[in-house]
Amino acid sequence: MPRYFFHTHNGVTVLDVRGLEFPNFRAARDEAIRTCGEMLRQIPSFINNGDPFQLWVTDQPEGKGKKLLTLTVSAENG
Repeated sequence: MPRYFFHTHNGVTVLDVRGLEFPNFRAARDEAIRTCGEMLRQIPSFINNGDPFQLWVTDQPEGKGKKLLTLTVSAENG
């Protein structure tokens, strides 16, 4: 089963070294979207002052390898 690595950046970059196994990319993508939503629900202050929050998925640890998906969320006061 392929292993996918989930990395985040919100002022500080956290690179995944363990990864998670999923049967295919679609399952990994769905988990990335759920994870991003959950992180934003738990700590909405991740997004402030227009600085984006990013979660990206690669096929190798520590941010190396092919970038398969990037989710970017930002908010700005009007």
